[in-house]
Amino acid sequence: MRTKLLPTLLGFLAIGGSIAAQNPPPVFRAETEAVLVTATVLDRDGHPVTDLRREDLRVFEDGVPQEIVVFHIDAEAPLTAVLVVDTSGSMEDKLDDVKDALTHLLDSAQPDDEVAMLRFSQFVEVVSAAGEGRDRLRRQIGQLRAFGGTALNDAILDGLEHARRGRHRKKALIVITDGNDTSSTAPARDVIDAVRRSEVLVYALGIGHGERGSFGHGPDKVDIGFLRRVAEPTGGRAYDLEDAHRGGVDQVDLAVSTIARELRVQYTIGYYPTNTRKDGAFRRITINTTRVGETVRARSGFWAPGGGPTGS
Repeated sequence: MRTKLLPTLLGFLAIGGSIAAQNPPPVFRAETEAVLVTATVLDRDGHPVTDLRREDLRVFEDGVPQEIVVFHIDAEAPLTAVLVVDTSGSMEDKLDDVKDALTHLLDSAQPDDEVAMLRFSQFVEVVSAAGEGRDRLRRQIGQLRAFGGTALNDAILDGLEHARRGRHRKKALIVITDGNDTSSTAPARDVIDAVRRSEVLVYALGIGHGERGSFGHGPDKVDIGFLRRVAEPTGGRAYDLEDAHRGGVDQVDLAVSTIARELRVQYTIGYYPTNTRKDGAFRRITINTTRVGETVRARSGFWAPGGGPTGS
């Protein structure tokens, strides 16, 4: 995401600390002059790293080093979260696990968070819009039922739009599905383009049952390749839960809990691009850490002013 940084914003810079007590920055738009990136940093065991310093990171745009001018951890910053839940017929034997995980996710949300939910089968329905209340959303989660086809592509596009309209700068889309589209009007390429244009972190859970399939028709196969193409360019992650009860653990609940924790320990990193051309080209962003054994996950880039996505 990109913005013209006001001089007073520089006073918010912190090294590894939270700025929750400050007013959150405005929603930034792609046509302005600075770039902000949400980054997840993990150690070699996959655990979040929360003690980074600005000098531990290196930022590159199209391979060119950039100077970091904004750096802080979003430990308590409110967020807009949109849940997109597959309720197609193939989810029948998985939906109880999903309801349980969604309830736990809602319990972990902070009071200032916005949480909305969409469900989809052969069509997409808004179950609860942001601001309608947590109690109502809990009731709606309990009433989810499985039937019909799977308009996965349409649901992701609708979810991105709902997230875009959220009032918080940080936005996340959490998609829970068995990962096989059968009913959408939108093609997969439109979804891939949309996530690359958006400023939304996308997490996707592809749920299958390796030992059995829905209705006893054989194993469900999750299209994890598509889910990765949707999630990874945003700095999010796709979870391949082919056996949702592997090792006697509820893998759906575990993945949702991991996402909830991760959203609270991410960094905001900002820089002024050295490339100021307004040519509409895609700019690739790479963020590395100089600390051994740690990796950074962040969005893959942004579209420069002057045009829209026409390729990679």
